[in-house]
Amino acid sequence: MAVSTGRGRFALAGEPIVAVDLINTVAGPGSPMAEDLLSTDRDADAWWQIEGSRVPDGARPDTRVLRRLRSALRETIEALVDSRPVPQGAVSEFLADPAQASRLRRCANPACLMIFVAVNPRCSWCAPGVCGNRVRVARHYRRAGGT
Repeated sequence: MAVSTGRGRFALAGEPIVAVDLINTVAGPGSPMAEDLLSTDRDADAWWQIEGSRVPDGARPDTRVLRRLRSALRETIEALVDSRPVPQGAVSEFLADPAQASRLRRCANPACLMIFVAVNPRCSWCAPGVCGNRVRVARHYRRAGGT
């Protein structure tokens, strides 16, 4: 997961599959509330600009259309992550490289809703420095006799 400090609210943008970046615009890692990072046209413009080289040339789709696409992608990608059947046509339409589908993971932090592409097969967290640390700190606290 590439984390960039110059991306503001889109700090987790940079997954190898742009569709994963799009579906992750709904909530941040460990966020107790779902925040829609594409709630306004300005937000959608900012996301489209960040993803610039990875999205089609031309104008960004209408914000409502982009959010509908995000919902369809999330449904498809969650089916893949959860080992449920997905129509083959949907996989090859949404994923630039269907071979990467086997690398999709749900973050192992129970408080996180993010999905990511595991570059390393042992990777369990969307952002090891955020979710990984939270899980490790909680585990240490329990072992040390905390509640």
